[in-house]
Amino acid sequence: MEETKETKGWIDQTLPVDWGKVKEDLVGEILPAHMKYWWYCLGGAPALMFLVLIVTGFLLAFYYVPHPSQAYESVGRITNDIRFGWWVRAIHHWAAEIMVVTVALHAIRTFATGAFRHPRELCWVSGAILLLLTLGTAFTGYSLVYTQQSYWAMTIGTQIASKVPLIGPTISRFMMGGETIGPYTLNRFFVLHAAILPTVIFLMIVIHIIILRIHGVSEHLVGIQREVIKGLSRGDE
Repeated sequence: MEETKETKGWIDQTLPVDWGKVKEDLVGEILPAHMKYWWYCLGGAPALMFLVLIVTGFLLAFYYVPHPSQAYESVGRITNDIRFGWWVRAIHHWAAEIMVVTVALHAIRTFATGAFRHPRELCWVSGAILLLLTLGTAFTGYSLVYTQQSYWAMTIGTQIASKVPLIGPTISRFMMGGETIGPYTLNRFFVLHAAILPTVIFLMIVIHIIILRIHGVSEHLVGIQREVIKGLSRGDE
């Protein structure tokens, strides 16, 4: 009986990669039993929100004007005149809120369960950097609306930055584009919010995931004890 050869598609011929092994390496990790509880999986929520923010932010950037005399009007035009503009802006706003909250909760859970201990120090450090970058992105995004509240938020933020030892005044002048808040300030905040910070966040997410995959998900006593207790109760029944 003749053997039938499986016909390979164009992708398999052009990229002769064992996709099954790639899939196994990416998603085939054996996870501890306690990972079935949602509060141990909070790291995925901000990553998903980050993707939503990239897409919606890209759409908003087509109509936003980073200039003091036009910023507020452009936001109003997005909300009231552009078709589905209010919807895209609302998704962007709430995705940002959810990302900040879930990153903070993820950091709290990691600290509370001791998942930051050796040998996962670098994973903890990269996560802490991601938290700071997320807060920075939220701050710069809030300032772009250029209302009275966002203006004074920019003022307070730049003043806080100026108090950093040694390099504080330099950071403050860089953020403002001069000695006072003006047209260059809003433009720099827009560049930080739309380009620099998202790029750094993306790179840090990649580094964070790589470190996590190297060491694997931490197993702590809280999760193990819960599984043992449940296992005993099921066995006794």
